[in-house]
Amino acid sequence: MNEPTPEEAAAALRTVHEGKEQVITSAVGSRWIWIVSGLAVFLYSLANDLFPAAGPWLTWLLLAFLLVAVVGLRTRVGSTLTRRPVIVSGRSLPLPVKWRLLRIAPVLGLGIAVAMVVSLLHLPHGGIYYGALAGIYIMFLSPRLQLWLLRRQDRD
Repeated sequence: MNEPTPEEAAAALRTVHEGKEQVITSAVGSRWIWIVSGLAVFLYSLANDLFPAAGPWLTWLLLAFLLVAVVGLRTRVGSTLTRRPVIVSGRSLPLPVKWRLLRIAPVLGLGIAVAMVVSLLHLPHGGIYYGALAGIYIMFLSPRLQLWLLRRQDRD
């Protein structure tokens, strides 16, 4: 059996690392997906808070949007129609339960913080505040947190 030279071993390790990095970045997806998702959350919260009577049909509209987004981004049929590669599901990556729970923690903390501020300061339209903060989180912080978690799993 031939032993690889140090250069060959370094090249093989570099190739493995590049492959992992490619899978991790494809799991996060494109930047526009996060921006559209954040705007959808904000607009849904805004409309739901300002027009409570429209809540039931807004929920169906949001559900239809999410269904189209999931089919369009996560399936082969959708990727063919959108001419984009299929996004790797985060569930298919070996992420321990504690890191999966950490992905949920900022959203829960944000909800609790907004609820406390709205109730303590007696602010009207708490749903709008929550929608704005959740939308900003989804647009800017969620992709970074997901990348950090996926890269961190190799260190544990």
